[in-house]
Amino acid sequence: MVGLVAVVSMYATRLLFDTAVAEERVRLRELVESQAGLAVEMGWMAQGGGAATVSKEALLGHLGRAQRRFELKSRSGEFLVARLDDGKPRYLLINGMPVDAADAGTPSERADDEAMRRALSGESGTLTGPDGRGIEVLAAFAPMALGDGAFGLVAKIDLEQIRAPFIRANLQIFGVGLVLTLLCTYLFLKVSEPLISGLQLSEKNYRDLVEGANNLILRINGAGEITFANSFARDFLAGRDGELLGDMLMSYFDVPAEGGGLDAVVEVIGGQGRRNEIPVRMAEGRVGYVSWTVKLIMDQGRPAELLCIGNDATRIHKANQAQKESEERFRGLAKASPVAIIITDIAGNLLYANEKMHELTRATAVQLAGQGWLNSVHREDRKLVWKHWLERVGPATDKVELRLMSGNGEFVWVLWQVVEMGNARGEAAGNIHTFTDITEIKEAQMAMSRLTAAIDQAAEMIVMTDLEGVMTYVNPAFEAVSGFSRHEAVGRTPGILAGGEHRPEFFADMWKTITGGEVWKGRIVNRRKNGERYTLESSIGPIRNHAGELIGFVGVGRDITRQLVVESQLRQSQKLESIGELAAGIAHEINTPTQYVTSNLQFLSDSCGTYSKAVERCRELVRFVAEHPDLFPDEVFRERAASALDEEEMAYLAEDVPNALEESAAGLKRIAEIVRSIKQLAHPGELAKAFHDLNEIVRNAITVSTNEWKYVAGMEFAPDDSLAPVFCLKGEVGQVVLNLIVNAAHAIESRLKGSDGQGIITIRTRAEGEYAVLSVTDTGTGMSPEVAAKAFDPFFTTKEVGKGTGQGLAIAHNVVVGMHGGRIEIDTVEGQGTTFTVRLPFEELPAD
Repeated sequence: MVGLVAVVSMYATRLLFDTAVAEERVRLRELVESQAGLAVEMGWMAQGGGAATVSKEALLGHLGRAQRRFELKSRSGEFLVARLDDGKPRYLLINGMPVDAADAGTPSERADDEAMRRALSGESGTLTGPDGRGIEVLAAFAPMALGDGAFGLVAKIDLEQIRAPFIRANLQIFGVGLVLTLLCTYLFLKVSEPLISGLQLSEKNYRDLVEGANNLILRINGAGEITFANSFARDFLAGRDGELLGDMLMSYFDVPAEGGGLDAVVEVIGGQGRRNEIPVRMAEGRVGYVSWTVKLIMDQGRPAELLCIGNDATRIHKANQAQKESEERFRGLAKASPVAIIITDIAGNLLYANEKMHELTRATAVQLAGQGWLNSVHREDRKLVWKHWLERVGPATDKVELRLMSGNGEFVWVLWQVVEMGNARGEAAGNIHTFTDITEIKEAQMAMSRLTAAIDQAAEMIVMTDLEGVMTYVNPAFEAVSGFSRHEAVGRTPGILAGGEHRPEFFADMWKTITGGEVWKGRIVNRRKNGERYTLESSIGPIRNHAGELIGFVGVGRDITRQLVVESQLRQSQKLESIGELAAGIAHEINTPTQYVTSNLQFLSDSCGTYSKAVERCRELVRFVAEHPDLFPDEVFRERAASALDEEEMAYLAEDVPNALEESAAGLKRIAEIVRSIKQLAHPGELAKAFHDLNEIVRNAITVSTNEWKYVAGMEFAPDDSLAPVFCLKGEVGQVVLNLIVNAAHAIESRLKGSDGQGIITIRTRAEGEYAVLSVTDTGTGMSPEVAAKAFDPFFTTKEVGKGTGQGLAIAHNVVVGMHGGRIEIDTVEGQGTTFTVRLPFEELPAD
């Protein structure tokens, strides 16, 4: 406060001193100009009055007297009159006195008086500064025209004489002010101490607010310099250790502007065309963006200071810039997009449609305006649009296939999707609709659907694999034939189907063919999931993409197992038919000589009686000769008669010949039975079923197969004589029975191989409900469960080569199950024997 009083008193004293000096300057100038004007006037009057010419000395004398009468009111004041002589001032009067009489100093001491030099050079005016004697003075000067020569007049006052009273007054004022200040300070502290505390607290809060604000707070003076900056501004613009005071604010702006003063700052951030975001060079050379709020402080109608508050808008600017770029990219993408895009408000009114939408619908912007774009949706699909979008049934992001009309009654298939568009408050503001042209895809899908349906309904197995042979697709026929489900097959190789019938070279040749891009064709024996073998007529070829590159393989296979059985049966039937026809011929041929032999045997049998009678008569004759020697005296004759018949031979013949004839007759009868059975079994197959005696069929099979079993087994046949006839194909059923008997004989032979024993084959017939049951039991080797599971597989056999083809039981199964709707079952114990049970319906059962 004391300093303030001192400053105020000094400022007041200085102001008064400057005022006094200014007034004295005016007074001295007027005095000099009036003295100079008086001297000039006197010189003119002396010349123009007609009187004798007045000398310059006289004029100077009058001027000196006038100066002596004039009071400068200053002890140090002087009047000086000098004349320019040889380029140097020569003083003539000092305070009105000639120089010789003057006691104010010699002319040499005043030779460098600036005021006099300027007066002698024709100038007039005032100045302050040291005179020729080094004394600081206030001087007024003016030239005088006194005829020939240059004269100058100078009046000056010592400034110290003017300053001294003001210094005294300043000291007095300072003393009084000091006393008053101390008194006022005492009173102020007593009275306003609470106010001061409040102001200090307010100042602290203000500083905390300013320094802690996350804003740039700056004060800019009239020159555009930063006079105040809070810590956030310093960190933002200059770095943590930087300083801003004294820097030009414009030097931090990354915008072109003329000048760097306050006007330029106002123009950039506070004037017309105000910019909310100004690019600013930040610390470390980065560029940020600041949004400014400014208050302009005016002084006498001119900008004096600027208070600037800036918000860091770098992120917002970058976000806005990114949004703008995103919008530009969106427009560019939408324009070049192959997908039709429209934007609607929440009510469905069109806001934007890209070029692709116009291209697909062939509609103008006017036609699509408002809800007109809905008219481009196929009539049948508009309800779908309302349901999935306007009525909000289901998620708004559902993809829906619909048709867009493209003019002239034509339409294109599109995949329509709606994405809700929200505003900044998260409220629904509109929707973005996309329409992807899927016409080609739809047509391809329809073609693919037809192809898929054809593949799924195909009777042939279809398998697709990749280049490594891993299955990627199998059709339902594959599942039906192989027993493997699609889930079990896909992802695995066809090796799961291997039946073990082919050598590795077979598959190597197949793989070489298909990897070479060629088609492989052939037959493959595979195994079902349940272990059964089956045969495929297969074709495997390459799959190529649009570029012709090999991407996988496709195999098509047809199960020909049943076909092979049928073919085998056909061949067997043809063979049997041929054999039957041959057997019929042979039987006919055999019957004729058999009849001859039978007739001859009968003749021989009858002749034997005649011979016996003749022999008996011969015996009687021999006895008669022996008993009557008188009648036959010749001894030689009697001996010859006695030895004519060999009794032992005759006894032998009498006993054995009838037996031989009886055995021959029995043999011929057996031959006839065999021929008749062969004719029954080998008779050409019927075209239609008929009722036949199952027991007779079995008897014929037993008779025909006698040669197969009579050496290894005994035959026990227990028929049910009350069994009703069976509606069947006689020849086919006979073939089944014959195959079962032959298999039983072979099984017993295998078990008894190397021994002299015999097994037993037991055949029984009986009725069970709607079925006639035939069971064939043997005491042979039996079967393991694994063999029994495959017994009916075509071409499966456990017999040695030449003993069987693996077709017998397969044919039996097909005849019983396939042709007659019956059942055939196996009951076996390995090492003990097997029973085959055949059930045939008495009458043909209705179809399921």
